[in-house]
Amino acid sequence: MSWLLHRTELTPEQLRIVEMSPESHRLILGPPGSGKTQVLIHRAAYLARNYNSKPERFKVLVFTNVIKEYIRSGIKFLDIPEDSVCTFDRLCLDMYQSHISRSIPKKNGKPDFVKIQSSVLSLVKMSPKIQRSQDFILVDEGQDLVPEAHEMICLMANHVSVFADPQQKIFEDGASEDKILSSLRIPNKSISLLGAYRNSPYVSQLAACFISDPAARQKYLSQMHTVQKVKERPLLFKALSYEEETDRLVEIIRARMMMNERIGIFVPTNRYVHGLAKGLQYMGIAVEKAVKRGEYDFNNASPKIATYHQAKGLTFDTVILPRLVNSAFGRLNQAVRQRILFVGIARATQWVYMSTVLGQEISELDVLSKAGNRNAIEIQTGLGSGNTQERIWDDADSDDDYSIL
Repeated sequence: MSWLLHRTELTPEQLRIVEMSPESHRLILGPPGSGKTQVLIHRAAYLARNYNSKPERFKVLVFTNVIKEYIRSGIKFLDIPEDSVCTFDRLCLDMYQSHISRSIPKKNGKPDFVKIQSSVLSLVKMSPKIQRSQDFILVDEGQDLVPEAHEMICLMANHVSVFADPQQKIFEDGASEDKILSSLRIPNKSISLLGAYRNSPYVSQLAACFISDPAARQKYLSQMHTVQKVKERPLLFKALSYEEETDRLVEIIRARMMMNERIGIFVPTNRYVHGLAKGLQYMGIAVEKAVKRGEYDFNNASPKIATYHQAKGLTFDTVILPRLVNSAFGRLNQAVRQRILFVGIARATQWVYMSTVLGQEISELDVLSKAGNRNAIEIQTGLGSGNTQERIWDDADSDDDYSIL
């Protein structure tokens, strides 16, 4: 059971990008549902095969450990070594220990990646041996890497293809489209655009509700060329108690599992990932969570629980966004909340379920009540059973890292 499409299932537009000449660096932009990760994997196989690149001479760089495991689960079907896929932080850490010092700088007991990356960039700039040591490097979710990372990658490889979507930039220090172009030293004509084919029309409309800029919203919708036949309206459930919200969540998950769907469940922090996983497992629902080291098996049908940040780049039939309440999102400002809700919703190909508790809901949900957005989602209110106190989906040992090693 693999999520990776066969090459014959790619669209002509996607195949064109897979087979683009590596004579110059490329920036490939596409919205959620455009198949950026699918194209990236097939491009890696195409370049390795057609240009006789040895495994040690190319890399696929990603931002989080979860997307690393996701890509590895697909790339193995194309005879690409799994260890050719790694996070940018892991690449820098390995290079630091190999070329600079076995003892790494730390901050608050963890690797200080700002210092590590700065040192490695200086190393690459001064070392002709490292420059052009890679035939090609492909980058997934390139908008989440800092501009200096793109500069370093450009020095290391003969060819670089960066796949990105500026609308999904949820880290403040990530790179804009202009910054990526500048770092790669390529003109605008080196940009290739992908249209979106994955999401159902309802999913696209719902995601668009969380794009605040009207021009950006219109641009996103204009890129939707869905061939999806599923037209099930997303659902927002407003429970009258936390217990009622949890009980309905369990019902929804069991029902979608009976439909043999791939299910993604997203929450704001690792605290909620741990706690929700424990609660669902206690209720007899086998789920997988990925914190710190990417513990997913993406080739089975178990529901996957992740933070919104970890979910970037993943794809599921159904996406479930529970506990949309202020206590869960309190640390995040409104702009970040909007962006991660957009990212979370856009992971779905067929259906989205959202749930909150009346009187506790995040203000971002107000947009769904506006006249122009009412057709994007069905809204139901609960009957009022259960405890009104929040049952914390908690784990005292968890923290809020985003699994980037």
